[in-house]
Order: sequence, then C-alpha cells, then structure tokens
Amino acid sequence: MQAIDKLKSDMDDWTRRAGSVPGQRDLDSLRALFFRAMGPVPQETLAGAYTNFLSMYGADGPEGRTRALAWLGGIGSLLLMDYDGTPFSREEWSEIKDLLTLDAGEIDIDVLSYVLSQVMEHGAL
Repeated sequence: MQAIDKLKSDMDDWTRRAGSVPGQRDLDSLRALFFRAMGPVPQETLAGAYTNFLSMYGADGPEGRTRALAWLGGIGSLLLMDYDGTPFSREEWSEIKDLLTLDAGEIDIDVLSYVLSQVMEHGAL
C-alpha cells in the first residue's frame, strides 16, 4: 500500500468514527494522523496546512467539511509526492506555493521541487 493510500484510508476511517459533527478531540486525532503520515515534512508546514484545513472545515456545513477533507488529502498527496488529482483552484495552488516556500530552507528539496512542479503545471507559479 502506498503512503497516500494509507493516508486516505486512515482519513476515511476517521470520518466514519468522528461522525457528522466532530469534536475537538476528534480534530486533534486527525491532526496527529496527518502529521504522522507526512514523515519528514517540517512541523511548521504541516501546522500551516492544518490551520488552512480547519478554516475550511468550519465553513459551509457538511459540504464545507467534505471539501476540506478532500483538500487535506490532496495536500497530503502533494507532500507525499504522489499527487492524487485533487481539483485545487488557482488561488489554492497559489496558497500551496506560499505555504511551502515559507519553509523552503527546512523542507526536503525533493518534496519542494515536486510540489512546485505541480504548482507550475497548474498555472500558479
């Protein structure tokens, strides 16, 4: 099983366990799951991504939660260098670029190169 498949499976399990209105404890467990799956990606980068996720997750009811979870999985796929085709908007691609370049001195050069090549391919660089 690829790392992205494991992440997606774990996120699906989390969604089933957490139910329709997850509490803080549930969100903390999702955060731990996401951080653990990302391996050597800097904590600051992961924290920034998770903060963006939380702002999306709290908006627009169930549709916003579904979209936010897909977004987090897509970010995970990028950081795991196995992009899953999540349809990010041009603005989201730009935010992803900003998120990663803030920690460019800390992040693995292969991960940074992979993500920036995806950003460029999607017209946000």
